[in-house]
Amino acid sequence: MQRFVVLLLVAGVLAVVGLGLSAPRSTGPDPLTSAASPTPGAVQETPASAVVETKLTPPTAPAAVVSAAPPPAPSADVSSRPEPAARSSQQLPLPTANPPAVSAPPAPMPAFDAAMNAVLAEGYPGGSLAVVRDGKLVYTRGYGFAKAGVAATPMTRYRQASVSKAVTGSLLAQLVTNGTLTMDLRVFPYLGVAPVDPRTNAITVRMLKDHTSGFAGDYFLFESRKAATFYGVASPPDPDTMVRWTAHYQLATDPGSTYHYNNTNYAILSRVIEKATGRAWIDLVRDMAKPFGIATWRLGTSLARPADEATYYEADTFKFGPSVFDSVPGTVETPYGAYDAASLNGAVALVSTVIDMARYDQGVAMGGIPAPELDAIPTKAGWSYTYVYNGSMPGQYTFVMRVWDGAHLTVMAGAFNHRDAGAIDETINGRILDAYRATTAWPAVDLFPSY
Repeated sequence: MQRFVVLLLVAGVLAVVGLGLSAPRSTGPDPLTSAASPTPGAVQETPASAVVETKLTPPTAPAAVVSAAPPPAPSADVSSRPEPAARSSQQLPLPTANPPAVSAPPAPMPAFDAAMNAVLAEGYPGGSLAVVRDGKLVYTRGYGFAKAGVAATPMTRYRQASVSKAVTGSLLAQLVTNGTLTMDLRVFPYLGVAPVDPRTNAITVRMLKDHTSGFAGDYFLFESRKAATFYGVASPPDPDTMVRWTAHYQLATDPGSTYHYNNTNYAILSRVIEKATGRAWIDLVRDMAKPFGIATWRLGTSLARPADEATYYEADTFKFGPSVFDSVPGTVETPYGAYDAASLNGAVALVSTVIDMARYDQGVAMGGIPAPELDAIPTKAGWSYTYVYNGSMPGQYTFVMRVWDGAHLTVMAGAFNHRDAGAIDETINGRILDAYRATTAWPAVDLFPSY
């Protein structure tokens, strides 16, 4: 799951501003479950807090839209000193395709190594990290094991969980800009589905993006087998069947009235995008990303264990669950069959290296790739911010962070092939940001040409 929020100081007035992907929460671990109480073996998606802090100097920012949501914790430091002008988007790295492998590891960055190894010391098998500073890949390495007997490397691929939603948000922004879609398009009439609850016809693209659809449950995540049984089809059903299944429920709230994070929103948004373009979501995001040297993105599937991808080890409490795949009946490891990743599509199913996730966020920060939120924070003089995306699904925890201090842009992307679905995950953002703050000497190298 992925969330973010902005704390914006405008003329001395603190406002909490929701930027479209989701609204913030200030509570601790809050597992997203089906309507029934969670039980051992059930699919769990735990929200990982994400924070953006911004200070404008001088206070001449555009007026902010105030949300009733409380600010999250913990918060990150924000610089208020005058800043020089930002770099142009022409400084975005454009690495070559299929480069040679790095022959030797980079010089160590002790603070980042300590932060990543501290997470592994908590019982996480492995992870990978990429750090980009001023458009250069200054550090990347793997930690621990990608799978039994195989070390994690910078080129290990990981499911990105709900960081996928940020990529979907960027794609949507591109399609709205070029006129392919509008934010006010009514989704279910467009998809040719007649809902049981007439209010469902009022759900728009904007409401899916903002998690204000009013859906009562996370049907794509939890109810594949129920839908297959209802319609008499093989499980898991295709996404169009899941759209019909969603439409046969009553809404919990009026569309547009209430925020409730829900993977089904982005699963259906992916279907709208695919219908509007006549192309698969994964092909569209690959095309969007290709000019920035991104070449490892693919669509994850629940049953596959590709040789170049990490093996996912879920927390013991939720390690096993009932399979939603007729082809693999019975009890399965939760990441491998307890939900259908391909059906969820742009909600959670992107697979990538950490290097390519860093390329993505560098592109967003410099304006080459559309920002996923409606009111992107500018990377320019007078602004400083810390921006975090998170993803957490069974057996995986991911993050993409960037820090703009007015003079230097630093992007950090990482992934682990485990999560504790609780207290340890809650510390990861802070550890990485502490490592950034503790680093005073940055390498002058650029490793992008080697990847």
